[in-house]
Amino acid sequence: MIENNENEDAEKDIRLLKEMGYTQELYRGFSPFMSFTFCFTAVNILTSISLGFHYTLNTGGSGVAIWSWIIGSLFTILVGCSLAEICSVYPSAGSVYHWAGQLVPARNAPLASFICGWFNFIGNSAGDVVFSSGFASIINAIIVLNGKPPLSTPVQVIISIGIVFTWCIINALRIDQQGWLTTLATFFQIFGILIIVSVLFIAIPQHATVHDVFFSTYNSTGFPFIYVCCISILSTLFSFSGYEAGAHLAEETKSADRTVPRAIIITCIGGSIVGFIYLFALLFAIPNVEKFLKDNNKNDASINLIIATYERAIPYREATALTTILVCNIYFAGISSVTSTSRIFFSMARDGAFPFSHYLRWIYQGTKIPMGAIIFICCFDSILLSFQLISATAFTAFLAIATFSIQVSYLIPILFRCTISRKIFPLGEYNFGRFGVPIAIISSIWLTITSFFMILPNQYPITLDNMNYSIVVISIVLSIAGIYWFVSARHWFIGPKRTDLDTIPLLPGHVTNESIPSDKNKSTSYE
Repeated sequence: MIENNENEDAEKDIRLLKEMGYTQELYRGFSPFMSFTFCFTAVNILTSISLGFHYTLNTGGSGVAIWSWIIGSLFTILVGCSLAEICSVYPSAGSVYHWAGQLVPARNAPLASFICGWFNFIGNSAGDVVFSSGFASIINAIIVLNGKPPLSTPVQVIISIGIVFTWCIINALRIDQQGWLTTLATFFQIFGILIIVSVLFIAIPQHATVHDVFFSTYNSTGFPFIYVCCISILSTLFSFSGYEAGAHLAEETKSADRTVPRAIIITCIGGSIVGFIYLFALLFAIPNVEKFLKDNNKNDASINLIIATYERAIPYREATALTTILVCNIYFAGISSVTSTSRIFFSMARDGAFPFSHYLRWIYQGTKIPMGAIIFICCFDSILLSFQLISATAFTAFLAIATFSIQVSYLIPILFRCTISRKIFPLGEYNFGRFGVPIAIISSIWLTITSFFMILPNQYPITLDNMNYSIVVISIVLSIAGIYWFVSARHWFIGPKRTDLDTIPLLPGHVTNESIPSDKNKSTSYE
């Protein structure tokens, strides 16, 4: 009976994907539980809060940080609900890219999906960079913690690039094998948070008061307090970026139209609770934020403030154990981040969005993994990591780039869902009925306002050394994409296959598996 049900679910998954215009090319080996653990590992609250902790303390202090988390969590859950509802109808590897092309009239689908796909790809790539450079920063902090001289910036960049390379190698594994790894990572993350929180609560000699945690503030930005309250949301929203990760693996997940939406919402709710506990423990361990920052002002790397907080609880050598837990979690988070980036890139390449798409969307048949996308991501992330050799504020800029770009990619399909497609949106198995549109409207307003905050400067007076370069990098990448669109892509790119045109064969813009030249098949392919 169980085997028959599994066969029926598998046939349903293949049929639903075929109705969206695609054949089952990737290995569908993710179980429902693996879908959740993948989302939870990609978000990795322990890692993301720790990487943004320097920004958190300097931009508002304890009170602003804790309320930003509470407010940001509530709205993030609403955004997650909207994305889950759309995912239930369109469980595709393209995620938001694919959804944007389905929720607008056919004539607007190519441009809508092209813009949304580029934003999501940029955001995920920047997330890879944040995790890998954060990993190198923690390694550097451990070295300093043990009395050794700090690593130079070029050495840290080399370590970051090397870590990305190992992540890409792991991503060459079959998806169910990687699924067991993300499951292990989830338990390790929860176990690590329990240990760190327990140590911070028990071993710290002097704690902050609850009143201080919720109402004390600190502002080192030079901007007015109300402005600080706005830009402080960056660290919270970065912590939640990537909760739609399971949707990128929808074509590799069993019963994706039900399991992936659940995984998205459970990740948002679970991440909110776990993140609040961890953030509260960190802030509770710092009685006076201003004094704490002055005592550690020589440490300008964001991760050092986390280490300094750990050291308040236990001697520096023992603090290495807590730091090692953090290192492992960042490594696991990076693996999942590269997976998400490769899937959005593969989905766009499959539809012919890039030059030489038939090479970039290459699937290695041994594991049914989009190997062409993974190789490209490895090279692209390495180039982005090299920017740290130019600017000392590159890390904060990539933090903002990742958050801003992913926020915009969430906004586009949700906005279409509650406007253009409001009356024609087909509800899937996972839906919120009459509440779906109001939730989408609230989510759209929240994403629009907070996305603007991501690109604002965070230090005054603004100089070349401290300015927020995120808008510069985003503008450059989008300009390249825009030129490519107007010069070439708009003449032939048709976007993802539309469900309302599923009786029409795939058009030339789509690069199917059969289009890839091989020894057995030399059929014409699209460049």
